[in-house]
Amino acid sequence: MKKFLIATTALTLSAGVAAAEVKFGGDARLGMNYDGSRVAPAQSKTWLEKRVTINIDASTTADNGVTFGARVRLRSDEVAGTAVNGARVFVRAGGLTVAGGNILGAIESMPGVYAPSVGLTGLAWSGMVTNVTGRYFDWDAYSSRGNGAEGLEVIYTMGDFTGHVSYSSTKLVGVGGATVDTLSAYGAYKFSGWTVALGLADGDAVNDSSDKIVLTVGGKIGDFGVGFGAARNGKGVSKVNKFAINGSYAMGATTISGYVASESGHGAAAAVPAAKTTFGLGASYDLGGGASIVGGVERTNAKKARADLGVSFRF
Repeated sequence: MKKFLIATTALTLSAGVAAAEVKFGGDARLGMNYDGSRVAPAQSKTWLEKRVTINIDASTTADNGVTFGARVRLRSDEVAGTAVNGARVFVRAGGLTVAGGNILGAIESMPGVYAPSVGLTGLAWSGMVTNVTGRYFDWDAYSSRGNGAEGLEVIYTMGDFTGHVSYSSTKLVGVGGATVDTLSAYGAYKFSGWTVALGLADGDAVNDSSDKIVLTVGGKIGDFGVGFGAARNGKGVSKVNKFAINGSYAMGATTISGYVASESGHGAAAAVPAAKTTFGLGASYDLGGGASIVGGVERTNAKKARADLGVSFRF
């Protein structure tokens, strides 16, 4: 993301602070959205899509080279108005980062998890192997509007390897009642233009779908991008297995992308068919300067069509 540096202050203090800076950056989009599962006249099937995200990143580097920093996000859209989220605060030294608060989350940050998605908005995100019918986004992730998971995480990068461990618990924020804990981790390795990642997540509930084993593989063959993902979501009667394949092709400023995903093994606990297949197709045209025209169509788990089209840009 291209950052716009609005304030840089160099400090030389005996207390040990060497340099500090604050950066603003973000992205925006405007277009139209269609959802065939909406029922008229109570809900319009077509509506305006508008969203603006502004990231405020502040950091300072001590004399010993250790960086201390934080991020706060402002987000505004056509549905929920404008909100300021909870902060993520981190300490970084070399390839090691320790962070707390509104953490990124290991599964959320895992390479390849979002690869099978299309369109301006991601539409129903049905291609993600970590999303299954009736149970979407049930893992720790950075929240753009609230406090998020409120946890701790450690990220370590050495050469072509990256490891990420995250932990959240209601104990960390002093919430009463039953304790809810989630421990997640992934390891990823890059080689010859390919990335392979394995992720694990463990929640509290016996049949919780937030218990996950996730594998992703992605890379390029010439102008073609290819990817594969597989996941076991939940356990016991709530276990759902899902896999997806995705691909893309670049032709100058135009990129075509698509995916096919299938899930099975809902068991007796879910009143849904034993298997679901979704697929999507998207396209983008690079206008330069971080701006693109983006659109997509998707067949969701509910066997309904979704589509969007608009412009997005980074600043």
